[in-house]
Amino acid sequence: MRSGNEKKIIGLLGIGFDTSDGHIRITKGDKYDVYMGSEESHEYLEQLIHKIETQLEKRKLTLDDLTPAEFSEFVESIIPKKGFQTGSSQKGL
Repeated sequence: MRSGNEKKIIGLLGIGFDTSDGHIRITKGDKYDVYMGSEESHEYLEQLIHKIETQLEKRKLTLDDLTPAEFSEFVESIIPKKGFQTGSSQKGL
């Protein structure tokens, strides 16, 4: 957990770079923003952030409780090792 001078996570930002339909997608939450991307990648980023928030709540943690290194380890522990999946294969995120 954090000590006095360590950096902290104050919010999550998801950006999709694969948009090809010209549609501008923006989703905002209390501690996150998701911008752009194809419909699939935007949805994936939203699901990923929702999963992170759910797992933090289950463990009675907030973003402020974790250092960037701890947050990185936390995300790696809850995300499948398969990498980025699109379409119907992402539903089990």
